[in-house]
Amino acid sequence: MSDQLLTQARALLMDGDPVGAWRRLARLATDTRDIATWLAADRLLSRMSQTSTQAPFLVVDEPPARGARRRLRVAVLSSHTSGQLTAALRVAAAAHGLDLVTAESGYRSFEQDILDPSSWLSTFAPDVVVLVADQREVRLAEVGEEPAAELAAELQRWRGLWQRLRERTGSVVVQTSFVPPAVDSLGNHGASHPAGRRHQLRRLNLELAVQAPPGVHLVDAEMVAFRTGAPAWTDERYWYLSKHAVGLAALPALATAVMDVVAAAIGLARKLVVVDLDNTLWGGVIGEDGLAGIVLGGGPAGEAFQDLQDFLIALKTRGLVLAVCSKNNPDEARLPFEAHPDMRLTLADFVAFEASWDPKPEVIARLAASLDLGLESVVFVDDNPAEREAVRVALPQVGVVELPDDPQLFRAALADFPGLQTVGITAEDSRRTQAYRARGQAREAAGQAGSREDFLASLQMRGTIEPLLDTNLARVVQLVGKTNQFNLTGRRHGTEAVQRFDADHRSVVWAVRLRDRFDDHGLVGVLIAVPNKEDPEILEIDTMVLSCRVLGRTAEFSLLAALRQWALDRGFREIVGHFVPSGRNAPAAGALSEAGFQRTSHPEWAGAGSSGGPDQSLGAPAPAEVWRLSLDDASVRDPGFVRLDVLQLHT
Repeated sequence: MSDQLLTQARALLMDGDPVGAWRRLARLATDTRDIATWLAADRLLSRMSQTSTQAPFLVVDEPPARGARRRLRVAVLSSHTSGQLTAALRVAAAAHGLDLVTAESGYRSFEQDILDPSSWLSTFAPDVVVLVADQREVRLAEVGEEPAAELAAELQRWRGLWQRLRERTGSVVVQTSFVPPAVDSLGNHGASHPAGRRHQLRRLNLELAVQAPPGVHLVDAEMVAFRTGAPAWTDERYWYLSKHAVGLAALPALATAVMDVVAAAIGLARKLVVVDLDNTLWGGVIGEDGLAGIVLGGGPAGEAFQDLQDFLIALKTRGLVLAVCSKNNPDEARLPFEAHPDMRLTLADFVAFEASWDPKPEVIARLAASLDLGLESVVFVDDNPAEREAVRVALPQVGVVELPDDPQLFRAALADFPGLQTVGITAEDSRRTQAYRARGQAREAAGQAGSREDFLASLQMRGTIEPLLDTNLARVVQLVGKTNQFNLTGRRHGTEAVQRFDADHRSVVWAVRLRDRFDDHGLVGVLIAVPNKEDPEILEIDTMVLSCRVLGRTAEFSLLAALRQWALDRGFREIVGHFVPSGRNAPAAGALSEAGFQRTSHPEWAGAGSSGGPDQSLGAPAPAEVWRLSLDDASVRDPGFVRLDVLQLHT
């Protein structure tokens, strides 16, 4: 199938359909791990990219390839030959809709490039740095004389490199862990000997994972090596011939793991898993075989279906939401969940349950719309090849898992699918299904209300504005990094940047919590405002985001009204806000004007950091609409449906 996809992509590109070609290559990245096919796919991707270069590593900002969601600058810093890995990263990125602009360090020059302030990294200005260092670069003896001190020195070394990268580039840093060598002079004892290199390498990996600061993420390369197999991962011939530390056959798997972490770190992870029922969650057809006839538990095949259900429950627990899309009679489809003793999933695990005879693409589109999710957030799991192809054709943005014929391989196929990675778990993630279900209840109430105003009043919305705290920092950074729809500027500040804003007593970093009569939605908004550098009597809104779960609730106006009062009390003369169109943030477009801000006649460049804040949005800067609110003679138009209580803030 991968050869067919490659042939189709070539033909579509020749016929002037780059979008179709891109989609074939994105699918290829999920369907095969053959390095030769991936290198051929990368050559096609390079023909589709619109990147141009003015000087070494200086990239002219241009739109991403047609069909891609976003362009991303990625610097690959490697201790070994990395050309084929970089090519594989570009292919793996296509599965996430990312068009990569890449640059690489020279052989074994990664450390020098990081430490040298005049190196190409400053000119290239990467959004993401991928650091791939082989275990040969670790300064640990085969048997150490002072293992604790040697380990501490290595930890300090790598943490220092991370710090320099973050200070110089502000980029997300993704590093692969160190895979112990296949040959160890201590043999099996090397894993348990406290001073043995193998033992120390594993301790180093664990400590790096624990001590990684915000904005730095580790990829478990040892797990990738385990899954690809030692012969594929460690092929000494490549090392001696061309200084490839990772066998070429393992590069697609490694690139996939790296880009999964990158996508999660920049907020492009999938959010909704839509599953079929018959022959997917159990063996057989419930409408024909009956409750006693389906295969579930009690043997190898039945246990495999249970393991898939357990994996789906685990995905739900850490923040994804589940939905059912099955061609079935509704009562029969629900029967196993209600009456089969070996079912692991329950009806309460799903945010939506659609059993009907409608075409599955229509159902999936309906499900995504009802949850206010883009189709690119959806993964579809179905054993039927015809249904999978129908969804691919009608909804190319949806990720479709290519399930093998053997149900015992279903769980591994889903686990391998790009976009299901996470880089952190917050309290809000674990209760996301409940939150989406509450939104469904609210939609029903809206349908019964006489008017929109009656509906909003009936929600009885209350909330709080709280300062930045240790307990909400992770969620604040997550919201800023992932929110696309209600996001005024698209800036993606990391933890360090948010903390720097908060350190200024004349700035605000506010976290907004909201609840209504259906649910406590938790922390759903962030507002960052800072004094203007040239005129300290002007307060500029640097960042304002609201979760999609509260869109249309008018919370933005209550928040802006609270900001006006805060600024007025502290002697500011004016509040300035920017709106930067991104193609995805239309729900935020009218917020400032509806609140009573007046638009100025001249544009500004939001990506240039008009507020002076660090860590600006990924990608090229966009012209911003500039809106002003005079505190002397104007107030915020707040309809008053949301009551926000302000907790103790900066004084």
